[in-house]
Amino acid sequence: MVSRGISQGAYRGSKETGVMRIIRLTGLVVLAVVAMGCAVVSSAGAFSSNPLFSAASIGATITLGSGGATLLKGAGLEIACKENHAVGGTVSNALLIGGFVLHYLGCEYTKGEAESGCPANSTGASGGLILTTTLHGILGLLLPQNTTGILFLPVAGKIFTTFAEAEKNGKKCGVQIKVEGTSAATIEPVEKSSVNGTIKVVTKEIQEIDLTHGLGLVKAKLLTAGEGSLLTQTDEVMFSKAVEVT
Repeated sequence: MVSRGISQGAYRGSKETGVMRIIRLTGLVVLAVVAMGCAVVSSAGAFSSNPLFSAASIGATITLGSGGATLLKGAGLEIACKENHAVGGTVSNALLIGGFVLHYLGCEYTKGEAESGCPANSTGASGGLILTTTLHGILGLLLPQNTTGILFLPVAGKIFTTFAEAEKNGKKCGVQIKVEGTSAATIEPVEKSSVNGTIKVVTKEIQEIDLTHGLGLVKAKLLTAGEGSLLTQTDEVMFSKAVEVT
């Protein structure tokens, strides 16, 4: 959760585009992609593998636990969180993990304009708690690595999360800031049925991902207060039943 967006002309062409295939295959997913301003660069189909969840994986629910520190860097700020978890999340179809909210716990500003040690919260939260908006994830190939990945983006709108104004010892130490855009991650294992997995966010300001089955080439990018930012996050995943990415 980013670039210049999708031009109206892309919808009017006589040939079926990647965005039109999104509408045909995943319905509401395209609304999120368009709203996020993700640029479909091409209908890239030159790759021998297009990752999919196996039919037996459909309906599996997800438990996500932090496997490492979480750190957001952007707009002159750094925020560290002690752990993170996902609430909700289901393998909805062969392409999509749907409907989850990330909870980041024990968050504080560690560097930048805000005072070090100042608690970081999303709007409406307290005690160092950051909540994302409802997210979902679409499978694809990360480029140029050609490794299996997943694009995380808001279900609706552009906002990934919004940091609230912060105070420490009665003194204002952080301003309200919006985080917008999408984030790409690797997912493991692949071609192996398992109830356990690992998701690791790619620590690049811009990561290209070729979405599964010709949905389009997307540039994933997070923006904090309009500036590029980086998210560091590694999570251990447990599924309610064996899941396989093929």
